[in-house]
Amino acid sequence: MTRPVSPGDARALLETSEAIWHQRFELAPGIWTPGAHDIGHLLARFGLPAESLRGRSVLDIGTTNGGAALIAERAGASRVVAVDIYDERFFGFAAVRELLDARVEFVQASVYELPGLLAERFDVVFFLGVVYHLRHPLLAVDAVWELARGRVLVESAICDGLEPWAPGRSAAAFYRRDEVGGDWSNWFLPTARTLRDWFESSGFEVLDGAVWPEERPERALLDCVVSEGEPEHRRHAYEKRLWVTSELTRPAAGDGSQGTRQP
Repeated sequence: MTRPVSPGDARALLETSEAIWHQRFELAPGIWTPGAHDIGHLLARFGLPAESLRGRSVLDIGTTNGGAALIAERAGASRVVAVDIYDERFFGFAAVRELLDARVEFVQASVYELPGLLAERFDVVFFLGVVYHLRHPLLAVDAVWELARGRVLVESAICDGLEPWAPGRSAAAFYRRDEVGGDWSNWFLPTARTLRDWFESSGFEVLDGAVWPEERPERALLDCVVSEGEPEHRRHAYEKRLWVTSELTRPAAGDGSQGTRQP
């Protein structure tokens, strides 16, 4: 559990930090990080932390400033692992964790590497603001399936409001350069329908979803759970599986195990 922090200490950290702040979350009463994305508001749209995370294991893929991971620890998660491709100091994660005396574990890795590095499954996986930054989005969704045994919360940019041909279609736009937001890392923006199709094809049941803004949607979220049995694409495709951990035995629904490697 994180410790209470005085507003003065939180303010001092923000004034001296050279981190890039993407996320907005409360460090101390009345003191918020200066990012544009309100991570607490986003998690509230998923019903968190009103639905308690107490006693659950949580994986936060693409943690950046660590807001979702730290909120999960404050909500009583038993174990929280935060992942980013950058060093934990780049987005200020290390400084925030030290300030709050948090127990969140940090792993520097890409989503593609995680199944082999962690070799376990988590009760709740956050996959927020990541998929459209990836050159290989379906490989990433397959990796998330390897890491989840329960709920997966997904948030992504979408192209429905950006491209005239996009709304309602199952398609994704590829941006070779920095056409979206001046950011070279925005590679594939799916439509809202495609985002759902990617996850349903990859072994998830989508319980709920939303898009915003309503008239020209540019963001979407999915609330998913892992489906029973093999993912749909494995039942029909003939290409070779790429994940070492694809030989993990998926536990039966509700047995709480993490799975073991087959001989």
